[in-house]
Amino acid sequence: MLSRLFPEITFTQPILTEPEEEKYSYLFRNILAKAETDMTPEEVIDKIKQTERAVGRSPKDKYQGKVIIDIDLIQYNDKILRPEDYGRNYVQQLLVLLQQQETTATTSSTTATVDSPADKDVLED
Repeated sequence: MLSRLFPEITFTQPILTEPEEEKYSYLFRNILAKAETDMTPEEVIDKIKQTERAVGRSPKDKYQGKVIIDIDLIQYNDKILRPEDYGRNYVQQLLVLLQQQETTATTSSTTATVDSPADKDVLED
């Protein structure tokens, strides 16, 4: 789905992490994505939220301890929009993976993380 919004998007391989909150009893599959866009950060976030809803996320899920998908815009150009998320160990690991995947020119103005339960494939095209 994100590939349709951002045709040149790059995804890392997923890494599994333990949940940080006790209400979650399963591992999370974390993926970092990087893409170019002419959209504003607000427009990107709106598209991300639309994508989450299309996959089946509802507002009550968070309060029920249910994570179908969680996509966050953590960086736009050089601006870190979610410093707490950016500083997380798994995001830093994924940034290294993403940098290793990049071959030539910088190909993105946005960086987003995608969290989902480890037993779900959510980024199928």
